[in-house]
Amino acid sequence: MAVRRPKTASPKPPRRFRRRWILLLAIAILVAVGIFVIRPFWRLSGQFDDITFRQPSRLYAQATRLHEGRSYPVDLLIEDLRGEGYREHEGSSPLPAGRYRRTERGLAVHLRSFPLPDGQRGGGLVEVEYRGSRVRGLRSSGKDVDAVLLEPPLLASYYGPDLQERRPLELAEFSDDLIAAVVAAEDDSFYRHAGFSLSGVLRALWVNLRGGEVRQGGSTLTQQLVKNIYLTHERTLARKSQELILAVLLEIRYSKEKILEAYLNEIYLGGAGGVSLLGFGSASRAYFGKDAGQLTLPEAATLAGVIRSPANYSPLSHPERAQERRDWVLRRMAKLGLAEAGSVEEALRQPLNLAPEPLVRRRAPYFADAAALEAQR
Repeated sequence: MAVRRPKTASPKPPRRFRRRWILLLAIAILVAVGIFVIRPFWRLSGQFDDITFRQPSRLYAQATRLHEGRSYPVDLLIEDLRGEGYREHEGSSPLPAGRYRRTERGLAVHLRSFPLPDGQRGGGLVEVEYRGSRVRGLRSSGKDVDAVLLEPPLLASYYGPDLQERRPLELAEFSDDLIAAVVAAEDDSFYRHAGFSLSGVLRALWVNLRGGEVRQGGSTLTQQLVKNIYLTHERTLARKSQELILAVLLEIRYSKEKILEAYLNEIYLGGAGGVSLLGFGSASRAYFGKDAGQLTLPEAATLAGVIRSPANYSPLSHPERAQERRDWVLRRMAKLGLAEAGSVEEALRQPLNLAPEPLVRRRAPYFADAAALEAQR
């Protein structure tokens, strides 16, 4: 009679063996996290800190010096100013930067800020009094002066292979209307969230469904900044997850003010003359011929409206769409309490008032090329 052996349980793996596998799994997870988050965040931080310094190299001619007694006819002065993108300002309201106006005694011009050889910046309101074709008197920012420097002519801009126009500014140099317009158009909870806003996603979904078109996005300003600086624009779950995590980490490391400053200097706002416009410093010059700190309320709303879709809302290519989008931004600013109702109503009645400034210039091209070669030595 055969004797059946009792079944024995399979031997359990040794505890040391299990620990080894747990350790290997933990290492694999850490490596994956490092590849997916830590390494990209380290690279993102390096690029983030350099944003306010990145811009094309520019070659300027010597700045014209106006002084008492100099022969410089007012018509010649106007011609030179127009060559640099300045426009005549109608009416008696204060002159914005980049505009001039004839006066009974001569000319008033609000110079934009511009670099000087000693590292300082010029600009401000200048009043020129004439006697015939000669300068009789000068006032700068309301004070009598002996001489003033005009904005030097831009001879050439040297772009890299990516052809990107930038004019980075510090946060304090942007107009309050522009900051309010951007927040209203793109992320009204910017000062409250930690990089990601679930309520913002749901609200944008409702607004877009009710409007029948994409009017409002669900990504926060921080998420948009991460996408523009580091990530690709592919729409995958992995990329979106990475964007969200990096945005939260960015909010932990940097202040809201620093993130907003980087966003205003980095966001893509269309193109002009074959050059991409990055940041509001370059876009305000390209579309309105003035500095970003001098934008009016309707101008600020126009540029903020471009963010959603630069190709569709370009003021140059699609002025009617751009104005409709501008008006939507203005009404939203009023609804959120970011602009006074009376100011918004006045802005809604105004046309776009574009004053585009050419970006790609090569005055004296042989000299510009020679200067570039000399600088590379």
